[in-house]
Amino acid sequence: MQISSSSSVSSTSPSGSGGGDASRIAALQKQLKEATNELKQVATDSTLDTKAKEQKQKLLQAQIQAIQQQIASIQQAAAQEAQKKAQAKADAANIEKPTAPRKPAESRLGNNLDVFA
Repeated sequence: MQISSSSSVSSTSPSGSGGGDASRIAALQKQLKEATNELKQVATDSTLDTKAKEQKQKLLQAQIQAIQQQIASIQQAAAQEAQKKAQAKADAANIEKPTAPRKPAESRLGNNLDVFA
């Protein structure tokens, strides 16, 4: 008996492509849903023998895990990219605001002393 699966796992490499990440995640979530539904169907399929069911379930579980890893990878890459952008923005804000020069110590010294006669 030959076992085939209609779900496919696409290989994606994480990149900081903003809107592209959302569409890739949506496509992967669709694949995940299809693979999950197929796994449920295999569990109730009475036309397959036990060994064939087990093999197909293992295949589908591996596909589901691979899809979940791809989604996690894309999300992690997007989070890292957002963190880099936030850090760059914070660094730019710190560079743009020069600190005011401090007054010499002797001009501040008299303001802090209490003088009693």
